Amino acid sequence: MRIIGANVKIISDSRGKETLEAGLRSDNFFTSASVPAGKSIGTHEVFVLEPEKAIEKLEEIKSEILKKECRTQEEFDNFLISLDGTENKKNLGGNLILSLSLAWARLKAKEEGLELFEYINNIFPGSVTIKAPHPIFNVNNGGAHAKNKLDFQEFQVIPTTEDFNIAFSIGREYYRKLKKVLDEKFGEENIILGDEAGYSAPFKTNEEALEIMADLIAKNNHPLRIGLDVAASQYYINADSRGLNTDRRGRGSCYKVSGKEYSAEELKEYYLKLIEAYNILSIEDPFFEEDFDSFAELTKEIKKFDGAIDFKNLKGAHKIYPKENGRLVITDDLTTTNPVRLRTAIEKKSGNAILVKLNQIGTLTETLKVVKMAYENNWQIVVSHRSGETMDDFIADLAVGVGAWGLKAGAPGKPERLAKYERVLKILEHET
Repeated sequence: MRIIGANVKIISDSRGKETLEAGLRSDNFFTSASVPAGKSIGTHEVFVLEPEKAIEKLEEIKSEILKKECRTQEEFDNFLISLDGTENKKNLGGNLILSLSLAWARLKAKEEGLELFEYINNIFPGSVTIKAPHPIFNVNNGGAHAKNKLDFQEFQVIPTTEDFNIAFSIGREYYRKLKKVLDEKFGEENIILGDEAGYSAPFKTNEEALEIMADLIAKNNHPLRIGLDVAASQYYINADSRGLNTDRRGRGSCYKVSGKEYSAEELKEYYLKLIEAYNILSIEDPFFEEDFDSFAELTKEIKKFDGAIDFKNLKGAHKIYPKENGRLVITDDLTTTNPVRLRTAIEKKSGNAILVKLNQIGTLTETLKVVKMAYENNWQIVVSHRSGETMDDFIADLAVGVGAWGLKAGAPGKPERLAKYERVLKILEHET
């Protein structure tokens, strides 16, 4: 496919920060793609170039793009990687490369007369069934995504129904009812929205937020499970980085949750109690982003709850949870959509699901190869947005096209979050 025009411009993401939108033109079509930005960023993510600098970089390579005729997505993405010439995309920037990669994918899909999700499914380096994901709604925000006392970053509800239309409706209903509950408890003036449209309220502890969520689920008999993205690297304290050999309790590095310090082993036991008490379906990034072994220990321990829930020890409000198997330990900062990191996690059994973020690795081709590796090792896929989002809905097509287990796009509130879920609904209309 021949490119006859290429441009990139600066737009604002949902936090009001500058990000990029690239446009590509062929003889027949024009397409564009914008890229989000994260606040909670894994150490091993690709380099992000300042937007003004990215515009300059595009001008430097534009002539190369216009004279290069690529036949496949992989050829185009590898071409961009070769132009960059660095291991972590520090020359052109992962954000510039990704915006061009996604715009090219949209253009190629149009040239082939395909919907984007169909195109992604066709080029996936394996065989997967097109299907709608489970929507994962981040209804309470904490950690780096909100200004409150919550250590955990995301408190999610996950509909148990396989019907995306019903799941979306349930999620929106729960989100509205949760707002009413929080207004009554804390006062409407004290409830604001976090970065991902989840509520930020003056909760005293993580458990208080969980209790309110679980009670509301039980009261309305909603077919929902609770999920957590704890983003533990945010409350990990590295004693060595503070010039200490050990912390004051003599154990070296630790985790600080609700003012209390935990070793990795103690933190694991704390998580297991929460998982049992609230029958939690998924937990993401439970430990520091380099601690493959603690991830593995939790993954092993969490299996004891699958198919063996002791409902006698659950509070009455929590008994409505379904006895479904397959709790997920999701890696994000640990693996950063990176094949080398994922291979290590697979070998160490440091989880059973990977969060997939396009802008962690920088091209569609590399992302699909990571998804393929995960599937080959019986890991689940959860496609994710970032905290600083745009109205681009590419990840919805990605989730459907690769048959992902989940799509995490925030609360069903702000337009940039709704755009992803609503795109899945449009895809389903197309399929029927």
